[in-house]
This record gives sequence, structure tokens and C-alpha cells, in this order.
Amino acid sequence: MEIVLVFTAAALIGALVRYLVPGRDRHGMIALPALQVGLATLLFTIAMWAGLDPRSIWTWLIALVLSTAAHVWVALWLPGHRDREDEKLFETLTAPDAPVPAEPRQR
Repeated sequence: MEIVLVFTAAALIGALVRYLVPGRDRHGMIALPALQVGLATLLFTIAMWAGLDPRSIWTWLIALVLSTAAHVWVALWLPGHRDREDEKLFETLTAPDAPVPAEPRQR
């Protein structure tokens, strides 16, 4: 039962973080909240397998704090990474020695 509550709490935190962190226009609407939900659920399960009680505050803190930290880190890293990769692709495609595609054949 607790795993459903972790899932719900992580989804709510993920939705909140999505709108608080800048740069959300350069990553998907559901990608980062889904990352947080998946990671929180996985961390909660691992904490239970490690012997922590599902009702313990430590199990919840491990799951929700670490998944939120990962979400915030990826949300801050991803827009800059995408901008750098887009710039590299633009440079490659607009270089003077870039290959020109052949004309399409007519049927």
C-alpha cells in the first residue's frame, strides 16, 4: 500500500518541480516527473529490500529526497545540454563541407 502513496507523492512533487525549475520548454512535459516517479518507486523498493520498515521516515526520505534531487539536477542540466548539442548539429549541417543530399528520384 505504501508504494502507491510513494508513487502519488513523487508524482505531485515531480509536477511541482517541473513548474519551479527554469528551462521546462526544452524538455518533455512528462519526462522528468516520470523520472522522479520511477526513481522514487525504485528507491523505496530498494530501501524495503535493505530491511527498512515501509512506515519508517527514512524509507520515505530516501525515496522522495533522492528522487527530487535527481529530478532537479536533470531539469537544470538538460536544457543546457540540449542547447550545446543543437549548436553542434547546426554547425555540422551548415559547414561549407557538409554533404548535400542527392536529388530525390522521380517515379
